[in-house]
Amino acid sequence: MGNNLVNIGLITAGLLLLSSCAQNPKVANLDSYKWTTLTCSGFSTWNECRQEALAICPKGFYISDQLENYTIQRREVSVACKA
Repeated sequence: MGNNLVNIGLITAGLLLLSSCAQNPKVANLDSYKWTTLTCSGFSTWNECRQEALAICPKGFYISDQLENYTIQRREVSVACKA
């Protein structure tokens, strides 16, 4: 009986978690934005890449595809300006 209650609780928690993840309105609209890929030195910090993005998008930006390559010391990030 105790194991059944635990299983029911875990299933309920999982369903609640899945339903909350499925309701993200910002992600659904990001396809309509114009994305720009910024390339930064791998020796700089991610904050320096974000500062470069702020110069392009003073009202803020969304980030996608944040990549780091240690071999060639390069960082790339795709940004889309907020309206």
